Amino acid sequence: MGKASRRKQDPYAGVNGEGKPLFPADERAQTTISGVPASWIVAVVAGGLWVAAHLLAPASLALTVAYVGCGLALGLINPTLAAMFVVALVPFQGGGTSQGLGELSRSAPILGAALRLLWNRFSVRGDQASPWQPSRILLAAAVLAMLLYPLTRITANGAEWAPESRLVDDLLFMFGAPAAAYASWIVFSHLSQAEIGRILRMLPISLAAALGVAVAAWMGITLADPFAFEGIVYGRLGALGYPTPTAMGVAISLPVAGAALWERSRRSAVLLIAIGVVVIVLTQSRGPLLALILGAGAVALIRRQIPRRYVIGGAAVALSALTILLLVRYPDLIRKLSNGRLPSLRGDELRIISWIASFQIALANPLTGGGWMSVRGWNDSELGSRNVNLSHNMVLQGLADGGVPLGVALATVVLGSLRSAWRQRRRIPASWLCAALVVLVCGLWDMPQLRAYAAVMAGAALGLVARRFTDEDEALA
Repeated sequence: MGKASRRKQDPYAGVNGEGKPLFPADERAQTTISGVPASWIVAVVAGGLWVAAHLLAPASLALTVAYVGCGLALGLINPTLAAMFVVALVPFQGGGTSQGLGELSRSAPILGAALRLLWNRFSVRGDQASPWQPSRILLAAAVLAMLLYPLTRITANGAEWAPESRLVDDLLFMFGAPAAAYASWIVFSHLSQAEIGRILRMLPISLAAALGVAVAAWMGITLADPFAFEGIVYGRLGALGYPTPTAMGVAISLPVAGAALWERSRRSAVLLIAIGVVVIVLTQSRGPLLALILGAGAVALIRRQIPRRYVIGGAAVALSALTILLLVRYPDLIRKLSNGRLPSLRGDELRIISWIASFQIALANPLTGGGWMSVRGWNDSELGSRNVNLSHNMVLQGLADGGVPLGVALATVVLGSLRSAWRQRRRIPASWLCAALVVLVCGLWDMPQLRAYAAVMAGAALGLVARRFTDEDEALA
């Protein structure tokens, strides 16, 4: 390319994975101000609003609403930049406002990004999918899940646990977490490999900041208060959105963030992984730690080229962390085992009962389910009286609350993504495969889609492995 040709190019222009401009000529003209992309300006304004919403408590509500609007606009203008924004900010509290609005503010840009990418695929491109994008069946299931999940709150409206006075805030919560999980799936399965690479390269920085805030809140350092949830809940670390959702968000993020950092600094990657494991242990959540161990072990068996010293070292760390977690969670574990007894597993028994409840609720209401938190009212509030509000399974939760349509949509996305991961297990990055397996194990025993951090990261992990991995993708990975 000659000098004259280079001078004519827009300095902000780039190409996607197909070699086509990220912004077509006519679109660039409409979305630049004095040569600067409008998305950059919106991003700067959104960032300022986000910080102000956390530091200026009296105006937090207005600032959070403004940030949500900017976040949605950013997603519509530039999905890649919006995804970066969400990856950077979703671990943190959404501002000092109501729970529903706060949860929506954690993930708002990813919702706008999903809408833009859907528009690109169907209206602009005429559904001529790029080589890496998943099938229309999986995409339709993800869109259906996004639409049906919030409707479960309307179905439940008027129930004791779903009063009409909380309808709007609960709907905001539903869009901010469960719907955002499948919006995230759409974004990470549709962006090009080059765009995905840029997003994932910043994940280690985001995760390191989140872990720092989580530990600081757990230690009672007030500097972290504006950005963290309550540091300790029932003696467990919960600073990134309640203990178990915190652990799931960290566990899903850790393989991808660790792998991205490994390419730059192995010592830093080991340190990040170690701190991440410590935070999971402090949450006292067994499922996410077991999911991380099983995911890493499965990848080590599938991808046998991993050096043996890393496998042995990882196994030693995993077993040590699991032992420490069990001793923290069950202080009398050794004494009971020495006497031939087991610790109380009442919580696990209730999980299994909640699965049975999901099937029974869906059989009674196959088209609509029982509505949001219907498990709470099952069998004359048998589970609700024990503070079990949801079915602890990623798919069965949707089946209970949204009936067969939502249950089938969720199962299609989850199983379809995992099927794609298995078929491409030798080609996709090992860290992506590990993260998807972590989502699977967490989803079998809990609900990653319940809070925004774990929801967005779970959707991202499944979206990454749902992609059709081309030769060009493999070269860029």
